[in-house]
Amino acid sequence: MTELTKLSENIYRIRHWAGREPRESLLSRYGILNLKPDGEPERIRRDDGASVTLGNDGELVFSLSAGEDGGFDVRLPLDPGERLYGLGDESRDSIEKHGKIAVMKQENVRSYGPMPFLMSSRGWAVLVNCTYAHTFDVAATEPDLLRIYGDKGALDLIVFCGTDLKSALYLAGKVMGRPVMLPKGAYGLTFVLNEQTTDRTLLDDALRFRDRGIPCDVLGLEPSWMSKHYDASTEKGWDKKRFYLPHWQPENYYGSWSFLWNLHRMGYALSLWLCCNYDLFWKEEDDLFRDEEKTDPDAAIRDPHLAKGHRMDTVTKPGEDWFEHLKKFVDNGAEAFKLDGSEQVIPFPDRLWAGRYLDDEIRNLYPVVYAKQMKEGFEAHTGRRAMIYTVGVYPGMQKYAATWAGDTGNGPKVLLSLMNHAMCGHSNASFDMDMEKESIHFGFLAPWSQHLGWANWQYPWYCGGEAEERYRFYARLRSTLFPYLYSFAHVANRTSLPLLRPLSLTYQDTGRYDGVFNEYMLGDFLLVAALDHHVVLPEEDEWFDFFTGKKHTGPREFDNQPSGLRGGALFVRAGSILVRQEWTPSLRSSRPDALTVHVYPGKDTSFELYEDDYATYGYEKGEFAVTRMTLSGDELRILPREGAYPDMPEEFRYTVVWHREDGSEEQVPAGKDDGPDRAAVYRRP
Repeated sequence: MTELTKLSENIYRIRHWAGREPRESLLSRYGILNLKPDGEPERIRRDDGASVTLGNDGELVFSLSAGEDGGFDVRLPLDPGERLYGLGDESRDSIEKHGKIAVMKQENVRSYGPMPFLMSSRGWAVLVNCTYAHTFDVAATEPDLLRIYGDKGALDLIVFCGTDLKSALYLAGKVMGRPVMLPKGAYGLTFVLNEQTTDRTLLDDALRFRDRGIPCDVLGLEPSWMSKHYDASTEKGWDKKRFYLPHWQPENYYGSWSFLWNLHRMGYALSLWLCCNYDLFWKEEDDLFRDEEKTDPDAAIRDPHLAKGHRMDTVTKPGEDWFEHLKKFVDNGAEAFKLDGSEQVIPFPDRLWAGRYLDDEIRNLYPVVYAKQMKEGFEAHTGRRAMIYTVGVYPGMQKYAATWAGDTGNGPKVLLSLMNHAMCGHSNASFDMDMEKESIHFGFLAPWSQHLGWANWQYPWYCGGEAEERYRFYARLRSTLFPYLYSFAHVANRTSLPLLRPLSLTYQDTGRYDGVFNEYMLGDFLLVAALDHHVVLPEEDEWFDFFTGKKHTGPREFDNQPSGLRGGALFVRAGSILVRQEWTPSLRSSRPDALTVHVYPGKDTSFELYEDDYATYGYEKGEFAVTRMTLSGDELRILPREGAYPDMPEEFRYTVVWHREDGSEEQVPAGKDDGPDRAAVYRRP
């Protein structure tokens, strides 16, 4: 039987089975994928063949087959020269996927983030709605043929018929969800401290960041914060010798006798490391463990050991959600959680989840459900956004949490993992930064920034000298870029166009940049060259060197030798509106009233500056403000702010700086426009 459903304009669902109709995939059963049709569904069922034709011109012909006991096989002919992207962090060797055989199976370190999503330069994309391991053969076995197959699960394929890569991502975001907005401080620096940290050294390190003028917003504790190392139970508590809280106060105490009280006064959020192998699926099923079994009142069981059943799962508490035991730590002041790979990315081959699902159906999905319950639990308890960051990725993760590249350090392959996530619409991705200059450059110019101390002492002040100066330079640079970064995080949230964009996505009409693995666009206007000092400037644009102001015309290739405190190259596209603020020790505790608008002329362009309350999910209900800026020829126009959110301050005061081709710059005074848009006008000097 084949069933074709039109979910919305240009989005279709194909299901195909042999024998009895299969049950829903857990991705849709738990509401992780949005498969609710717009309006009355257009559904066609037929049993007269195993092929479906779709596409704007009927160019997509899917050949379908399914086994009586599960399993599926889909084949789609490809056009010569067609370019394909996606599949997430299943491997780290390419951006364009021709010749790839990719197994969608969550594996520790080897495959942190398989994403059964593939999109084409022709504008179509497919998403496999299946949590069992399955395989994409992207013209590897047969030229010009995409084959997707698995031994288990039902064939459930979502097809997106866009016109180009960006439109395919937009359509896919309607089903998979769009990247979540993180709390304000998450766009600054997250510094995860050494395991030997105590409450006193935590506060000393917090003070040292401030005294040394290094912006930082989140400080993280590793497993040693717990009384039992790597405690995956719901009985965990603070290590009272390391992290003292008054014993005469309740366990959820937060007050002036608490080290967290002092930490917050300095403008920090605290992140706690977690590991988990809890059975999260009882909550998803809404079918919690019941009361203990009732025995027959007429039966005389004299041995109490035989009066009750025994559960194999001794971690999960019957009837208690995982987040319940974390509420006291949130009340203490914890505002972020690092979900370590630990047991969430390794198999439990003999485990039965929620009393009904085997591990091979659960394993890919577990990290998503974990992040979902953490995000929703924190929101329900506090009314605020959580900074949840994790390693495992599968469809839907982008709407719940940020991720980092796991226990793989940094380097070219890590950058490829971020690029491949971007090609699936996942924006909030990062990695473990260290004190090497190339790593600092890349880390502070990632969608979010994390430094891992864990078992080392690579702190800026211990490295000293130029290393500390460089760290301070880049931390301040990132702080100044907050208005720009946050605005493009909003773009990702609205469109699924990620903050970090491979050149293949920015310049989607050509495959010339499919082999450029060390460069990416950060938003619309910034070009970052990371880890490798060879620079390729795309021929489609002209470029200003961010550090020197010198203008370059593409195409150009050269070896960049960073000087001074720089650890790599950074360029601004000619035809850019780059909005910055003064650096601040803490993003979360500052609210600037003035911004600087840097104009890099060359093409007409526009920019939308987004604001919201930076702390809640009110933006999902339209509680945000937008200031539109347009550059046309020699004129910049800043229009009045539109929209509103609670406690919105007065409009920003703007200073406009115009950049010239020779590297010089000049501040431009504002003029008034009496036209209907009431814009402030700044003309090129």
